[in-house]
Amino acid sequence: MTCKRCGTVPHISTRHGEALFNCAVEPLQDKLLAILHEEGYLPRAEGDVVRVTADSFQQLVASLARRNDLAEVEAEGISLLFLEQGQQLDFAAFSRTKNLKKWLFLLNNREFLDIFENNSLTTWFQPILSLPNHEIVAYECLSRGVKADGSLMPPHLLFKLAEENDLLFYLDRLCRENALKTAAVKKISADIFINFVPTSIYVPETCLQSTLHWAQQLEYDPTRVVFEVVETHQVSDLQHLRGILDYYRRQGFRTALDDIGSGHANLATLAALGADVIKVDMEIIRGIDADPVKQSIFGALVGIARENGIKVLAEGVETGDELAYVAQHGADLAQGYLFARPAPEPVRRVVEISG
Repeated sequence: MTCKRCGTVPHISTRHGEALFNCAVEPLQDKLLAILHEEGYLPRAEGDVVRVTADSFQQLVASLARRNDLAEVEAEGISLLFLEQGQQLDFAAFSRTKNLKKWLFLLNNREFLDIFENNSLTTWFQPILSLPNHEIVAYECLSRGVKADGSLMPPHLLFKLAEENDLLFYLDRLCRENALKTAAVKKISADIFINFVPTSIYVPETCLQSTLHWAQQLEYDPTRVVFEVVETHQVSDLQHLRGILDYYRRQGFRTALDDIGSGHANLATLAALGADVIKVDMEIIRGIDADPVKQSIFGALVGIARENGIKVLAEGVETGDELAYVAQHGADLAQGYLFARPAPEPVRRVVEISG
């Protein structure tokens, strides 16, 4: 079972109904009224709300999209809710309200929405090696969007657009499920690291049901699956994150925190959450063999990890010297371009590496 937030792709109705606009400031409302009149509509102002009857909501949004007299900041300041004929204006309806900028985005970015509606995602894999023997013991699952022409939408853009347009909940769920399915198809016997965004999960018991369903359907040993917190350093609600990690652990899964060392709150985060694995941020690893400050940070993190039974993964290893340093100073695992870049087919072995 999924909630409406992570189980529904928003769409722009083509049906008849009533649009309700709310403007942040009175001059903006006056401007909106003038534009609607010019576009042939008969808007009715009722206090802060402007009501417009439209034969098609999509046509109404398209008429506003053609205008070049509404600045982006003004479009952000206009809230818009559409009620199809027969729908009631009740508390539940307000969850469908978006600012005009987001409605315009949904109208003008069909290839982005197609990725969601058609579940057009692909999962790539980057190996994670044990130290010091350099054996592949796991893969990180990394999502890419597949556009209609077959080209890929990179993850940073995919997640940025999703977050800006209230689709992060939906995307994060799709990525988790697709990672499990693809790893099963590729017959990966090693552990798999699956990313998740903590802010995309309200109540773990509800939001993670479909993920758990697929893990069970595919008969994954839960101990082989590591759920990895994306952008740990940006997490502000540690209690909420702790609740998510505890839920995963109760189901038998393991957990990991990424980007450790990149923010001032990371040591507190590490101590409070007690994950199974920490991934030391690549900015700490890059050039660590010649940087005493980075070496001190790495040493502190390894010390905390050792005291709490946590494994240390060095992320972003690119040179033999970096590998040699982290291997000699406490890293249990390593990942980076030195071994392999993310690829649609998982690398089964890496070439001999010095360091």
